[in-house]
Amino acid sequence: MIRKTALLMLLIMSFAPMAWADEPEAAAPAEPEAVAQAPAETPAEAPDELTLKENALNEKAAQLEALASSLAERESELAKSEKDFASRAAVLDGKSKEISGTSTILLGRETQVNAREKEIMSREATLARREMTFAAESQKFTEASAALAAREADMAKREADLATRESELNAKISAKEEADKISAREADLVKREAALTERENTEKRLADLENELNAKAADLEKREEEVAKREQSAEMQHKNIADAIKELNEQTAETAKKDSALAALSTELEAKSKKIADDNSALKTREADLANREKNAGKKAAEVAELENLIKELPAFDPNNSTEAAMILTYKLPAQTRRDLIAMQRSAYQKYSSNKITLALEDYTKAFEAAPQTNYLAAYWAGLSAERLRGRQDDALTWANKALEINPEYKPAQELKTRLERRSAPRRRK
Repeated sequence: MIRKTALLMLLIMSFAPMAWADEPEAAAPAEPEAVAQAPAETPAEAPDELTLKENALNEKAAQLEALASSLAERESELAKSEKDFASRAAVLDGKSKEISGTSTILLGRETQVNAREKEIMSREATLARREMTFAAESQKFTEASAALAAREADMAKREADLATRESELNAKISAKEEADKISAREADLVKREAALTERENTEKRLADLENELNAKAADLEKREEEVAKREQSAEMQHKNIADAIKELNEQTAETAKKDSALAALSTELEAKSKKIADDNSALKTREADLANREKNAGKKAAEVAELENLIKELPAFDPNNSTEAAMILTYKLPAQTRRDLIAMQRSAYQKYSSNKITLALEDYTKAFEAAPQTNYLAAYWAGLSAERLRGRQDDALTWANKALEINPEYKPAQELKTRLERRSAPRRRK
């Protein structure tokens, strides 16, 4: 809307002199405000081209006032939109802390972030176009003020100066638009083509505007004092427009900071996504380990069940006499600990029966260390293994004593101890 208004004013400045030179000037009734300010007895003189141009500049000043009001409203809407954007960014930050789902949700949130980045880029382009429009309107208003200040000079000289200034204004506007095209990444080309199309459509409206300007030409002399006041008001408006441009630049800088914060948030989301992927990988590994443990536990349970069935089939045994692995079930230990000891006892016995005595002794030692206050069966079998090794008779006697320390009534350990002491007795007498 602002760009359309600027183009309309440019067309008025371009086509108004030709219309004023060719068409007859029509007198219009004076406005009530002007009648109140001008003397009633002074007759209205025939307007010339200069008065018509001054009237056009007055109309431009009124339009600039409307443009400034519209700009204030749009800036208010922009501030609300930025607050809304800040609140949405806060919501996004809160939601990022709650991420514990799958990577699909994270990808959706990254898509939202990209969409908001595109929205911010669009807002930046809009701010750039507004800044260009403000600069162009300020330049036009400055040239118009200069033309009004020079109206006391000679009519012919003022017409020549006005033509020269209009050409300079057109050159400056053209140069400014070229610079804005480069800085706006050539995004304004499509806009300008649309504006040219609207410009062609606007030519039809110029006739009505010219009629209105001719109708108000007769009232120009009565409003010279009002023009002076409006010149001062125009200077104030120019200052306000400069302040507005400065504020827009500050808002653009704040938007850039928000873009940087959003980029940092996107990086954080990517890191969280990677962490989630690593956690999923670790979870799969742990699940695989758990499955293996369950499988091993199933095997051990099957072994224990087999032992329990074997115990049921065998006659009742005395824990003070039996050397079977099933006797471990009489220990006052947790069920899982007893199952582990039975498995270790069976593994060690397989090596013992295969004549791998050294390996069997190591396994019996580990089984005893797993329950040193209870497992006298492992101590007994460790003593038997040491007895079969050369030079380990003293170790065998030590293991027999360990078994008897736990259960002094354990007869196999008593027999092993007696046998070992008999073998060592002759050496001691010598």
